[in-house]
Amino acid sequence: MRLFPRQKDVLLYSEGFGDDDLLERKPAGERISELLERVDDPMVLAVDGPWGSGKSYFLRRWVGAHTAENGGTATTVYFDAFANDYLDDPLIGLTGAIGERLPAGKSRVSWKKAKKVAVTLARPILRIGAAAATAGATEVAGPILDAAIEAGGKQAEEAAEAFWKREDGRRAAMVQFRAALAELTKDGVPLVIVVDELDRCRPDYALSVLEVIKHFFAVERVHFVLGVNLDALEHIVRVRHGAGVNAPDYLKRFVSLSMQLPQFVGQNSSVHATIKYLQSAGLDMGIEPKAIEIAEEQLELLITTNPISLRDVEKVLTRLALLPRRHKFGSLYAGYQKVIVSLVIWQVLRPEFYHRALRQTLGVDELQAFFGITRPMLDSKSDVYKHAAYILLGTWNYALTGTTENPDDRVNFARTFDSFGQGTKILSRIERDFFGFFEVGEN
Repeated sequence: MRLFPRQKDVLLYSEGFGDDDLLERKPAGERISELLERVDDPMVLAVDGPWGSGKSYFLRRWVGAHTAENGGTATTVYFDAFANDYLDDPLIGLTGAIGERLPAGKSRVSWKKAKKVAVTLARPILRIGAAAATAGATEVAGPILDAAIEAGGKQAEEAAEAFWKREDGRRAAMVQFRAALAELTKDGVPLVIVVDELDRCRPDYALSVLEVIKHFFAVERVHFVLGVNLDALEHIVRVRHGAGVNAPDYLKRFVSLSMQLPQFVGQNSSVHATIKYLQSAGLDMGIEPKAIEIAEEQLELLITTNPISLRDVEKVLTRLALLPRRHKFGSLYAGYQKVIVSLVIWQVLRPEFYHRALRQTLGVDELQAFFGITRPMLDSKSDVYKHAAYILLGTWNYALTGTTENPDDRVNFARTFDSFGQGTKILSRIERDFFGFFEVGEN
């Protein structure tokens, strides 16, 4: 048995979606490739989604699939913004990432000029630090700063600051940078830079990335694909510019188009991506099949009214894996099974429900609203609704109160726990036997 879902490593640029595209997102990648290849105008496409929705995994596979599977000609570059936000100026990191992807030859030699310009345009202290950390100050910083850098100390900082204050110098350097960038795409071959994890960066750095893209990379056939949660990015905008700023309009200055990854598996399928992932990862981890089946039933109710990410599913699976095996889950009475799985899900999605349920202060009406269970669903003759909604709500009603909404059902629900007349003791027994021993950290 595995405690955590297996994380598949992706070999950047060499590996595409292949035959193991569990969530069937390859068609979305094909649409992106087709658009980026035929548009000349510089474009910024945001792949929008909450944290844990699979954006990074999708983009890391797409940078390889673009050429290997989608027939694209563009040079793709993957840049992890979060891994680079210890720098003050994203232009340095972006320039370096592009240089690493260029083949040996004339284009790589000409790009050295762009790297030199990038260091010149960066903030003075950073520029000196970058020069010292590279193959040599002369190659990176240019002749203007060479003597000062060699002298070191305050003299170097003053020289850098003096150059930075020269408006004509900055403008000329920006023109040089764009010219070097245009040289890379002059034969009609696009350059596509994927900037991932942008919403996890420091606010100043995240917005600096957008500003650098807008001002330095506005060159034909140079495109950006951002892996980002636009809601989180809007929050970053408000942190920097104040709560009263119109954050969505502000971001429209930088983002040309946005899209979300498909939430359902297959173009004509009704299976939600989180359910597909639960089934596959749970089986691979060796979790009790009955526990996965019940989790699937409850999550199918929840996804209609609650945002549930793939990362949430991973956390649920880890907690299911921690359930003790001395009480084999598949042999427990149905009521115990449903209550245990509910508690596991609440640990992840609604911790206060978990604690209040164990204290028996949780109301059945709150559960009904949380699961999105309506009166028509409860009254429905459909076997699906009757099993997933009516039985779940009735089971919890008995576990919390020792009774049921319909007195005629009391015996049946009591039998699901094999504890007729002991409904109020069920939760304390479950807490003792299944919970309260391990605390799960973030992995």
